[in-house]
Amino acid sequence: GDKVGSSEAALLAKLGIRPFSYGLIILTVYDNGSVFSPEVLDLTEDDLIEKFAIGVSMVTSLSLSISYPTLAAAPHMFVNAYKNVLAIAVETDYSFPQAD
Repeated sequence: GDKVGSSEAALLAKLGIRPFSYGLIILTVYDNGSVFSPEVLDLTEDDLIEKFAIGVSMVTSLSLSISYPTLAAAPHMFVNAYKNVLAIAVETDYSFPQAD
């Protein structure tokens, strides 16, 4: 909660109310019929960022493989399309400024 000021602390002391803390010790985690050890909850910010990056990578890969445009896949689609245009230009001896 909020910090207690000196006047509130003095009043609480006169009433015999002392500060306390409490905690919870997790022994197991249950989710959808599976039981896990409590270590599954020990995630750092770096762990979450890594998992998010893996998810974005998977979405990008799937989008590219089925040619479905998404924000994550669009830059790769444009690069691949440009590479195809360059390959066609080389094979057909067609020249344009961006190919030179």
